[in-house]
Amino acid sequence: MHNLILKKLRKDKKTTPKRILKILGTNYIHLIGFIITTYFSSIIFSLLKLERYTNEFTIDSLIVWVFTVPLLIFTYGLIFLGGFYLSIIIMDSIGFFLFPNQTRRILLIEWLIIIPPFVYWAFQYDYWLWLTLSVSFLITQLIREKIINK
Repeated sequence: MHNLILKKLRKDKKTTPKRILKILGTNYIHLIGFIITTYFSSIIFSLLKLERYTNEFTIDSLIVWVFTVPLLIFTYGLIFLGGFYLSIIIMDSIGFFLFPNQTRRILLIEWLIIIPPFVYWAFQYDYWLWLTLSVSFLITQLIREKIINK
């Protein structure tokens, strides 16, 4: 098994630590996507008057949410972000080391592995932000694919 991996690596010159570090560096896009998604989800949920988002939607809300959404993500979401980024880094490192030419497949498998608990929690606790963040994660994975393949 070990010899097969080494042979594969010798054939493929794209598998280098430098390339893997560049790929890991593209994960910033998820944080940007999560902030934007949380902001727009708050607006949509407020307009739909979902139970957890019963605040009246006003123009002032938009301004306040610009500050509260990043605060929410960096306080409440920090525990989830830590685990999320740790798992992404591990899966990126392994996936791109073993299968460097299968970018889309690796990114979609990562998405399929990570989102099930969040979809479960969304329905279990009626916390619909998890669903919109799961979709955001898929979109940012596809954006990452374009960045990685450049």
